Amino acid sequence: MVYNYRTTHSQKRNNSNILLLREVRRLRRRIAELEEELEERRIRVVEWVTENWQREERYSRLSTERNRLRVQVEDLEDRLREARAGRSN
Repeated sequence: MVYNYRTTHSQKRNNSNILLLREVRRLRRRIAELEEELEERRIRVVEWVTENWQREERYSRLSTERNRLRVQVEDLEDRLREARAGRSN
């Protein structure tokens, strides 16, 4: 004997609700994953910006020191030329 089972309206609704709940859970997990990835990327961007700022600051300090030393060398060379010129007269 073959039984022909029919699903009732409430069973269909329950199955539909189960599918919706699963989809909601799946989407919430995906949202949580994306939020975590966004936070990691935000942290990396902040680190990158900080490192760039520090590199620019270092470059600026080095450039300033180089220019200061160039002026000092020029002054010393001028004094040396003056001293040599004074001895030759």
